[in-house]
Amino acid sequence: MNQEHSNYGDQKDNKAHIREHLKSLAADASQEIPDDLKDEDMIYYLFLIHDVNGDGFLDGHELRAAFTDFGDEHEDATQYLSLEEVTEMVDHVLEEDDLDGDGRISWSEYLESQSYHQDK
Repeated sequence: MNQEHSNYGDQKDNKAHIREHLKSLAADASQEIPDDLKDEDMIYYLFLIHDVNGDGFLDGHELRAAFTDFGDEHEDATQYLSLEEVTEMVDHVLEEDDLDGDGRISWSEYLESQSYHQDK
């Protein structure tokens, strides 16, 4: 398995995605985002960005939004995932990574999944 892949998408794409979100957040807060963010920081920010309600968990709705948030407005619309495909992805993530079975991914479960996939 590729080290740069996880249940939450391609790590290389995630880095660009996170940087874009951080830049938009920084623009709102008039802060600079360092160019040398460590991979561990990127993983944390990716989790935080998609934890929309701030409860410390990624639920099915937040996962679905995360999986559909990677499109470029200039991409061909045929490249987007169907609702069925996204639902299957969310179900897969919850089945694999929701270790306590509460229907959502905690930070520790997310981190464990990221570590597992990076070790492969």
